[in-house]
Amino acid sequence: MPALWTFKGFLSENGRDIFQEWYEQLPERAQAKFDTILEYLRDTPQTQWSTTLVLALTETEGIFEIRFKIRNVLYRPLRCFGPGRGEFTLLVPAREHGNAFEPKNAIALAAARRRIVLQEKGRARECHF
Repeated sequence: MPALWTFKGFLSENGRDIFQEWYEQLPERAQAKFDTILEYLRDTPQTQWSTTLVLALTETEGIFEIRFKIRNVLYRPLRCFGPGRGEFTLLVPAREHGNAFEPKNAIALAAARRRIVLQEKGRARECHF
């Protein structure tokens, strides 16, 4: 069965893949957990996604967090749908600490990057974790 979703990572102005760099720095257990979550999301209709794994942020329209925890570290990578149909783009590698995101401007940064990706489709590249 073909995948329902394609995952893309945000590219900086100079072409750096922000998420690939983040992923490569994760501990092995966190990489494995993230891989498992992406496999689940890739093959599951959005209407069936667990809210324990993916949550829409109420502060900013169109931004969602992927939620997982490894060794008391709360990972919260932020993403959006698009730029194309059946795609979503990983925008900001964030963590949660004390009910706040790190980096502190993660939500605003994700919103800005979402606008960029929707206008410049070339600023997102398919992920191959």
